Amino acid sequence: MVSYFTLYKPLFTLELLIATQLYTCRLKRRPRFILRYALGALLCLGVSALPWQPGTPLEMAAAFLLLSVLIFAVQLLCYDVPANSLLFCMLAGYNTQHFAYCAGNVAQLTLNPLGSIYGLYTGQLLEAGDIPLTQYITYALVFFVTYLCYYIFFHLFGSRIRSGQTPMLRSRSLLWVSLLSVAVSVLVNAFVVFIPADGTLTMVINIYNAVCCLFILFMLFSLMDRRQMADELEKIHSLLEQSQQQYAQSRRNIELINIKCHDLKHQIRTIGEANRINESALREMSEAINIYDSAVETGNPALDTILTEKSLYCYKNHISLNCMADGALLNFMSEAEIYSLFGNALDNAARAVRHIEDVEHRVIGVSVCRVRQFVTIQVRNYFEDTLRFSESGLPFTTKQDQANHGLGLKSIRYIVEKYHGTLAVQPEGNIFNLNIMIPLAAQAEAASAA
Repeated sequence: MVSYFTLYKPLFTLELLIATQLYTCRLKRRPRFILRYALGALLCLGVSALPWQPGTPLEMAAAFLLLSVLIFAVQLLCYDVPANSLLFCMLAGYNTQHFAYCAGNVAQLTLNPLGSIYGLYTGQLLEAGDIPLTQYITYALVFFVTYLCYYIFFHLFGSRIRSGQTPMLRSRSLLWVSLLSVAVSVLVNAFVVFIPADGTLTMVINIYNAVCCLFILFMLFSLMDRRQMADELEKIHSLLEQSQQQYAQSRRNIELINIKCHDLKHQIRTIGEANRINESALREMSEAINIYDSAVETGNPALDTILTEKSLYCYKNHISLNCMADGALLNFMSEAEIYSLFGNALDNAARAVRHIEDVEHRVIGVSVCRVRQFVTIQVRNYFEDTLRFSESGLPFTTKQDQANHGLGLKSIRYIVEKYHGTLAVQPEGNIFNLNIMIPLAAQAEAASAA
């Protein structure tokens, strides 16, 4: 006679491998990942198939915990991320597997309240060798519910782990609570299997376990999201500090360029007056110098600096930068904020139009004006890529660095929301619109805060 435990161990191992993969599939992999994972999975399945029968609930719980530890060790050999990240995914995977297991049990008991939820694996059923059609339907429902749970949980939780991201349990207390909850869950399930109970009590226990698993998953990913938001905010503050340094350096460079251009123009006039070079060559030299002496003047030094800097970049890449801005409207913002906001917006726009073959579409428009009681900022440009938007309403980045994706737009939104403004990204056909509205009341608040 083949026992329930003997047959369920390999099934549990396979289900846990699949459930854990829902959360590790986007992590950084080690070389020869497929070979490593295949050998590791075969090792886990081989160990789970060993003919060993537990005599007590504690022995059964220990066996499942050891299988979980073995699967965790396989993950360490396959993924090039910190152990903390894999432990996070392992906890999420176990709670997903156990939720699906409990949901399958509840579904089976709902159809057959007087039946055994372990009917597929009992020795009696295997000895009889005669499985009714209704029982096949019940088993099919259980497997359907199990993998439907996997599908739903991947979209609810697994998809929130982006490529290149390393989710971690930074709190030691949360780590121990999560590990303890898994151990208790395994132990409770072992007692349910060993100690006979009526269908109603078994259903209540499974519903309770499923709720606990769902709570742990929500807690893990809520803390992950909070940690991610804190990390992004820290990066944005760091970017603003860098923007302040870059602004100061860029302003010094532009002032130096203007001085050199002024001196060159004076020398060219002197050469021209001495008739040492023909007029056509003098005109070409003057036009070339004017490109670097074309400082933008909007009424705000920080805006002038970033627009002048980006206009030189656009000229080099055959991009037309058109600007109509009343920079004085932005005087309530810090220099670093203006430099960062427009720098990120113009970098994104230039990246979008730089590779457009039609030169007439390599155009970026910038406007800063007052509309009623709002300061409005608009950056418009053509684009050819397909845009995909996140739940936050911001488009996903097209850069390779997915871990720090969209920090430019997030930095812009952070600055705008600081002054109670709104940021809207609105593609219209093949034109990308970045629209910002900041209430003029923010100027008074910023002035009083200063």
